[in-house]
Amino acid sequence: FFTPRPGEDSSSQSSDAPYPQDLRSVLVTSVLNLEELDVDLYRGTHHWVPHTQRLFGGQIMGQALVAAAKSVSDNLYAHSLHCYFVRAGDPKVPVLYQVDRTRDGRSFTVRSVKAIQHGQPILICQASFQVLQTSPLQHQFTMPVVPQPEDLLTAEELIQRYLRYKPDLTENAREGLNKLLANEVPIEIKPVRPAHFHRLAPAEPKRLFWARARGYIGKTLRHDVPGANNHKNPTAFLSRCLNLSCHKS
Repeated sequence: FFTPRPGEDSSSQSSDAPYPQDLRSVLVTSVLNLEELDVDLYRGTHHWVPHTQRLFGGQIMGQALVAAAKSVSDNLYAHSLHCYFVRAGDPKVPVLYQVDRTRDGRSFTVRSVKAIQHGQPILICQASFQVLQTSPLQHQFTMPVVPQPEDLLTAEELIQRYLRYKPDLTENAREGLNKLLANEVPIEIKPVRPAHFHRLAPAEPKRLFWARARGYIGKTLRHDVPGANNHKNPTAFLSRCLNLSCHKS
């Protein structure tokens, strides 16, 4: 992930500093915002609907994680998330999030969340939250050597360039790409290998990309201060965005 914009130092920004009302409001006050109805019961009403016109799974995952995080203390940060989509979502009605406080431990806390529409669950997830502590176990791969995000084009810019230099595209393909460009996606993605992004060359089954939320979502990426989960929730949104090919041509 990359966070600062050119000329910005996100670590020095005040959490209540004035920011333009751009797509910051989409993620912070709309897409991942929930209305509290009762203890451990929340409602999401602002749906981000992509060109497929279906309820977007990434938003439901992100909102479920938001609901779970509201039930834990600030010294706990999201550690793992397991989600099961059990029914298709209806973009025309709100989603209710019911949180079950499965376990409160000294180091780990577990929450179960049901996303409900029409009286039936559409998503079931379990989230664990952890107190910051060192561990000898490292599960992630080593960061590969890749170009920096400032040297790469966004997915939208790559699509625009593809449209410009591929006059032989079929009308259906051109129409589909223009629909992708019409989506106001609240995540900015910069593919590292444009040829793989456009499927112009065979490649191994993995993608490399830089990504960040559009606009300001919080001043810290550290796990040991309040607000760290603000940077976890958009990650859940992003994971489904890639799986459902929001930016694939």
